[in-house]
Amino acid sequence: MPRPSTREKLLDCAENLFANQGLAGVSLRSINASAGLSPAALHYHFGSKDALVAAVLERHMPSLMNRRRKLFDALERSPESISVRAVLEALVRPMIELLEHDQNDGHRYLRFIYRLQVDGDLFPLFPTEKLGGGVDRLVPMLCRAMPDIPIEVIEVRLALAIDVMLRSLALTPPTVAADLDAQMRGLVDFLTGALEAECTEAAV
Repeated sequence: MPRPSTREKLLDCAENLFANQGLAGVSLRSINASAGLSPAALHYHFGSKDALVAAVLERHMPSLMNRRRKLFDALERSPESISVRAVLEALVRPMIELLEHDQNDGHRYLRFIYRLQVDGDLFPLFPTEKLGGGVDRLVPMLCRAMPDIPIEVIEVRLALAIDVMLRSLALTPPTVAADLDAQMRGLVDFLTGALEAECTEAAV
């Protein structure tokens, strides 16, 4: 297996440090030190911390969003009724496929994404809607699947579901998730039940 380039080594180290400590807790010096490189290496390849973070995001986010866009497009074109489970599978499946492609690298990236989500840094840094696979498309499909549940309730439940999804995928060690299809089925089962729960007056 070829050795990673200096640029890839910096991206790997930055991704891991950002996942563990958040953007604010990581300095350029600490990334260079973790990579075993000179202080000038990161500046040479990326120029700034913002450019480095953008490069880490760009490693997988466009492909994830494009894959999700195709799944969303297929659901929206379907003449049949949309099920909540089908919508959630379209949300989760691209991340499972990322893990299937390379479980260790995929898991590190999802830990990074989850940390950005927890810290409130994800969407300001990467406007995912521009790629057509953003979560803004989920609410209309879920409203179509659950016409009896108010949109305000759907929005709250979806936000909770996304947090649970990212947490589950990011914090499950790769060695535990040997059967990724089973993991996806279990996760989608749980999220479907949460979204389809009976809507009480208190919930509205």
